[in-house]
Amino acid sequence: MLIQILIVALFALNLLVFWLAHSKQWTWYRYPGSLLFVLLPLAGVFFNQPLFELDFAWWRVAGGAAMVLGLVLIGWALRLTGPFFPVSQTKKLRTDGPYALVRQPVYLGLIFVFVGWWWAWAAVYTFYFGMFILAMIWVNAYLEERLILGPACGAAFADYQGQTGMFWIK
Repeated sequence: MLIQILIVALFALNLLVFWLAHSKQWTWYRYPGSLLFVLLPLAGVFFNQPLFELDFAWWRVAGGAAMVLGLVLIGWALRLTGPFFPVSQTKKLRTDGPYALVRQPVYLGLIFVFVGWWWAWAAVYTFYFGMFILAMIWVNAYLEERLILGPACGAAFADYQGQTGMFWIK
């Protein structure tokens, strides 16, 4: 259980450094920080912990389906925007494709991948501590919208917020 607490703490520290790097223009941390953002939540299942005692085969199927759905959503969003989502390389707000359904399709896809991964492994501690990671992803998306996208896109983003949910279809 100590490992899972450490993973959650490292995830939080990574988000903090990522935001500090953004504000200080430490562009070198962009890719390592993104890699840690994706890999840390997946790592917890490899450490000794109890497993859920449920129909294990069903958990694997549901987890696999969630992971595939998440990867498709991430691929669809990144195919439209590249690494500068959801404001494309032209600095124009994208509201088509998956962005017409939700404002944060990449984060939503990552949530599906993380939860699917945790279900497939049926790891108790990782799943429970993973809820803290999901909360931090929500806070990160909220701050991104409030501090980056809102000021960058102005009234267009405010209108977009009124029409589209952050993670859920309105």
